[in-house]
Amino acid sequence: MPGLGSTGGKFQLSAGWRYASADRSYFNSRYNRSFTELWGPKIRLSTLDVTALYKVNNRVRLTGTLPVVFNNFSTILPPLGIDQGARRGFGINGVGDLSLYGQSFVLDPSEHPFENVSLGMGIKLPTGSWEARRVIPNEQGLDPRPRSAYPPAALPGDGGVGILFGYDAYKVLRGMHPFRDTTLFSSAIYLANPRVTNGTPSIIESLGVPLNPIFLSRLQNSVADTWTLRAGFSSRIPKTWDKPMLRGLRLRGTLHWDGLRSRDLIGSNRGFRQPGWALAVAPGFSYQYKRHMLILEVPITIGQHINPGATALPGPPQRLPNGSIVPGAFNPRRQLGLVAPASISLRYVRTM
Repeated sequence: MPGLGSTGGKFQLSAGWRYASADRSYFNSRYNRSFTELWGPKIRLSTLDVTALYKVNNRVRLTGTLPVVFNNFSTILPPLGIDQGARRGFGINGVGDLSLYGQSFVLDPSEHPFENVSLGMGIKLPTGSWEARRVIPNEQGLDPRPRSAYPPAALPGDGGVGILFGYDAYKVLRGMHPFRDTTLFSSAIYLANPRVTNGTPSIIESLGVPLNPIFLSRLQNSVADTWTLRAGFSSRIPKTWDKPMLRGLRLRGTLHWDGLRSRDLIGSNRGFRQPGWALAVAPGFSYQYKRHMLILEVPITIGQHINPGATALPGPPQRLPNGSIVPGAFNPRRQLGLVAPASISLRYVRTM
């Protein structure tokens, strides 16, 4: 959540919307066909946010962001295949975690108007629900009752007080060449969550089957570290510079790299988490008219990696010839690992 960018006013108010939908599971970087066809997992992530930026002085900025999520998850239970099992789904809506962030430019903006770097720190407060419950059957399609909603990515919050730190940088190309006035930019934010687990029963426990001992440390959801990196350019469109209504239109191209760590910077790594990362290229445009700005991007995933084993789900129990029931064998390919092939991001910014 780095700042919204330089502003001539004292205050900025921004509203954003991000949407992504995924129905393919991944194992390492490969499509996990067998799991996808048996479980049929589908997730929809739709997030609105309101972000306010206040410029304390020429160098220091304060930013606050509050998201509201409208998410949905469904899967086949029991996992017999899309054409045979019954699809069970549920929505998860609500206010997300509040983030407060402060940044300061390294260089004096009045002396370096065309290039600068700002460094920032902040805090994330657990204002979003991390323990939502829905009526869900177990892995065998039986015993429907209120269980903890899953996966953690669909929940509005993670239950931890987090530490935010990152940077925001830009450079405007000068000189007489075809790329004059092109802006190169980059930003990153790392969220360190010291809390180990949030007390919410994980999908491991919610599936309601006898557990292999390897799963016994994953009965609650972990509060994991995450990161976000952006780098790209914004360039004027030829033959629009002399047209008053079009001179604010710019092409954008951004590289998105988002991930969830297997091991935290602070604290233990116990609990259930879904570590991995996704890499995307995002073509788009921005349009600025006076104190109004509209930014549209369409990130298209070009690479992903889901940590094998760490996201594995317990297998169905097996009945022995003597009638006793034993936990299913551990299979690292039994994992959600959902990655959206593309998403959309739209933001409106008003400078005051």
